[in-house]
Amino acid sequence: MHVVVDGPKKYIVNLNTKMCSCGRFQNDEIPCGHGMTVLRYRRLYETELCSPFYSLKNFQDSYVIPIEPIPCESTWDIPSYISEPKLMPPDLKRSVGRPQLERWKRFADVKFKRSKVTCIRCRQVGHNKKTCSNYPVQK
Repeated sequence: MHVVVDGPKKYIVNLNTKMCSCGRFQNDEIPCGHGMTVLRYRRLYETELCSPFYSLKNFQDSYVIPIEPIPCESTWDIPSYISEPKLMPPDLKRSVGRPQLERWKRFADVKFKRSKVTCIRCRQVGHNKKTCSNYPVQK
């Protein structure tokens, strides 16, 4: 077992069981990046730990069966239900309730309205009662 430190995270790699705590070694059946780090450290080859599915023999065996080319399009036998499809309009089913008039806006799209500050004493815009200099102070 080996512990591989990748930034703030630690991963446990077990070469005997072909497992890594990230889970990619088990799913892909090839060594993940953490497994490759351990293999380089131990000076081993990754081909020993790969699934036989990825072997060169399996790759060559997949091409043993010849692939026949498609004959000319004029010789194709296509059924009428495929060659002449009837496109029907989709079923219209109205949803329950009042229709939505506008799209739902994201928080970033919402523009907040700022109200203008108005003085109570002199009714002018731009200042408030406390900072008003246009109205005489009563004693």
